[in-house]
Amino acid sequence: MALISADALAGYLLEEAIAFLLSSNGYRLLQDSDADEQALRQAGHGLLVRGRGADHQADVLGDLLMPTPFSLPVRLFVEAKNRGSKVGLAEVRNAHGVIDDVNQQYSTELSTSYRHPLRRYQYRYALFSAAGFKREAQSYALAQQISLIDLSGPAFEPLIATVENAAKQVLDEAVDANLATFPVRQVRLALRTAFSSVRAEMATTRVPHEGKDEGLPADVLASWARQVAAALQAPETGEELILGFPAAPFILAMHPDSMEDFEAFIAEYGSYIPVDIGFGREGARGDWTITPIADPDAFRLSFGLPGALETWLLSVPEQERRRAADARQLLLPTISLFLEDRLVQLRYQPVQAPPRPPSEEDVEDGAGTDAADTSFLRRNLPARPRQWERPEVPIVIEDQAERMPSEIRGWSVRTAEELMTVLDDSYPMLAALIRTAARQRGRLEREQVYEIADFPPDRTLRGLPRPTNRITASLIEQGRLPEEVEYPFQTGYDYGVRATHFTVPPDLVAALQALGQPRGI
Repeated sequence: MALISADALAGYLLEEAIAFLLSSNGYRLLQDSDADEQALRQAGHGLLVRGRGADHQADVLGDLLMPTPFSLPVRLFVEAKNRGSKVGLAEVRNAHGVIDDVNQQYSTELSTSYRHPLRRYQYRYALFSAAGFKREAQSYALAQQISLIDLSGPAFEPLIATVENAAKQVLDEAVDANLATFPVRQVRLALRTAFSSVRAEMATTRVPHEGKDEGLPADVLASWARQVAAALQAPETGEELILGFPAAPFILAMHPDSMEDFEAFIAEYGSYIPVDIGFGREGARGDWTITPIADPDAFRLSFGLPGALETWLLSVPEQERRRAADARQLLLPTISLFLEDRLVQLRYQPVQAPPRPPSEEDVEDGAGTDAADTSFLRRNLPARPRQWERPEVPIVIEDQAERMPSEIRGWSVRTAEELMTVLDDSYPMLAALIRTAARQRGRLEREQVYEIADFPPDRTLRGLPRPTNRITASLIEQGRLPEEVEYPFQTGYDYGVRATHFTVPPDLVAALQALGQPRGI
């Protein structure tokens, strides 16, 4: 009998890991009610926050030390979900219910002479998900100012892998110890002890356990927790997460390629940094990237956006390009960070795109050049990248077709061709996967993905369909696909929580067959 699911335990560990990684940029973890007896209460299973109608469990609660002029100090709930399915509306509604109740709790105990009710903190809720969020959850969260942080992008794969491996190890220890119930609080305390110790060169500390008779051996658990803490500090795992606060109802969790490079740039240029914000940069580990205007190679921060907002930003056919630019200027004009004791502001400044360089086809045709110009261009053109190394570019589908007639209820030959054109240009590996699946009646096994894409065995497939989903969303918004269309590359589960295969819908398979595309890769 399972003591606890691996996904649930990985979610708990992810919460602790996030709190640890955020500890160097203005987040102070509250561990017991002594920190604030008026607002907090200690219970046997953990910390409770007093609300107007009830007390609410707070497994991970912290003070954000960033100064907030003309506002109450912010106190942040952190909740994390690590499972194969996207987080839905129920979890976001629960988060809103908690925040609404605790923000209506007023204190009258601040002064014996001043008895009017006073609020002392502004509570916020950050919900992290390793698999993303359902559309209705995103819409509700944006309306109710619940921050959704999508960890399904490639920037966070090492973090998720570390947490999942740690959950498996400690579950094996619990099975070997023949425990009747899993000691969740003991594991949390072990991690917090190790996280504190690793910052003090991993000093050895005994770890308490739950209950009188049950619990994991303290020395085994302490050793395991120190290993997890050390892994989370490794450069390949991410070293740090940085909380960014834009002028919008959400928080950005940003991953620096190198924290040292970022801090060195701040030391040289100061805390006010003009930046460019782009999508899908070559070599980026996240979907969106921030780079400094002064020296784009000096540092890079990667982050993800809630899918509904991301779709809106990326739906930019020719006549709507200005809307995307305006969105970044309105939603992300200034992103405030708090690093140690320093306030840093990243200010978005659009960069004028340079003229398009002549392509090899232009050179071969000799268009607009004489013989000398052509020779010079041939010598200076960059080498054409190999198929899997083409840089990703923002998805822009030209509005060359009329809006789709209302009677069409799926993928047509024309929309299938537009999809594959964008994939061939920006995501050729995904184009190859879809064509292979179409040749196999719409199903592609997990092992085939690794073989075709030449992925290493330890690479996860989380988030693989996201580019195709964004392209489809753009076609839907332009009216060339119906709202109910099936997405072109879907994750399938025959068992468990790990993807076993991927599917292409029958109407898209038929359209690709009509184009003759499934016959080749």
